[in-house]
Amino acid sequence: MARALLAALMISMLVLAGWTPVTAQTRELVMGNVNPAKHGTTLAAQQFADKLAELTGGKVKVIHHHSGALGGEREVGQQVQLGTVDFTPMTTAPLSTLVPEMSVFQLPYIFRDYQHVYAALDGSDTIRKYYEPVLDKKGFRLLGFIAAGYRGIYGHYPINSIADVKGRKVRVQEDKILVATFKALGMIPTAIAFPEVATALQTKVIDFGEGGINTYYHNKFYDIVKHVADVRHTHQAIALLMSKASWAKQDAATQKAILEAARHAEQWNRKFILDEDKGIQDQVKAKGVSITKPDANPFREATRSVYEEFYATPAGKDARKIVDYILSLK
Repeated sequence: MARALLAALMISMLVLAGWTPVTAQTRELVMGNVNPAKHGTTLAAQQFADKLAELTGGKVKVIHHHSGALGGEREVGQQVQLGTVDFTPMTTAPLSTLVPEMSVFQLPYIFRDYQHVYAALDGSDTIRKYYEPVLDKKGFRLLGFIAAGYRGIYGHYPINSIADVKGRKVRVQEDKILVATFKALGMIPTAIAFPEVATALQTKVIDFGEGGINTYYHNKFYDIVKHVADVRHTHQAIALLMSKASWAKQDAATQKAILEAARHAEQWNRKFILDEDKGIQDQVKAKGVSITKPDANPFREATRSVYEEFYATPAGKDARKIVDYILSLK
C-alpha cells in the first residue's frame, strides 16, 4: 500500500512539473530531418508535428530528430522507404537519387521567384497528382511541399561574374541535374552529403558550396567562408514524406489528421519563407560576409542544355510534362 501511494505521489509531482505519461493509446511516430533547429524547414516540420498532436488529442506524437541526428537525407529517405522512420522533410535533390523524376525541381532557373514557386505548388493539384503515384511506387506517401528559399553559391572567393567560377570545385547536392548544371558553368562539381559540407569547406576540398542563403546562415557557414553569390539558380523545394508502410498502419481518422496537419505546415511555411527573405541577407552581412549579385543571364544561358540532358533520360522524358507545366505559369 505504501509503495502504491508513493508511486501515485511521484506521478502527481511529475504531471505538475509538465510531464505527460505515455499511455497505451499514445502512438509515437519518428521524423528524421537533416536541418538545424532554427532552419525554416525544421520549423515547418515541427508545425506539422504539433498540429498532428493537437488534431489527434495527443494520441499521435511525432518524435522530431533534426540536425541530421538520424543521418543524411538519402539515408533517412531510405529508412522511410523501409518503414523504420515514419516522416521526413526531404530536399528534392537527394530525393532524386531514389526517385529520378524529382530532378525537375533542380533544373536551372525553372522558377522565376517565390510567387512562381507558390503558383506551381499551390495553384492547382497538377504537380501533386503527378508525383503521388510516382512516389508511391518507391515506398513514399507524399504529404506536401515546403518551400525552402532560393539557392546561391558560397565559398572562399567572391563571384562577380560567370568567369569567376570557371575551374573551381563546388559541392552540390546528390542530384545528376545539379552536377550537369555546374559542369555547364565550367565548374568541377562534387556530390557531397550535407553533413560533410562544413568539413569539406574547412579543409578546402571544395572552393564553394551551393545552397540556400538561409541554410548558409543557420548552419553558421559564415564562420568558415565569407563570400556569397546571389545567383538564384534554383528555388529549393522540400517534399514532406511519410513511409507508405507506416501510412497503411494508420486508421482513417489519423490519416485525415496527418493530411490536415501537412496542409497547416504548408500554409505556415508560405508566409514564413517570405518573412525570412526580407531580412536574411542583412543577417548574413552582419556576420562580416560579402554578398555579390552577378548578372544571372550568363548563368542562365550557359545552363540551357541541362534541360535536354534531363529529357534524354527515362525519368526526364516522363516528367517533361511537369517541366512544361511549370514553365507555362505566368
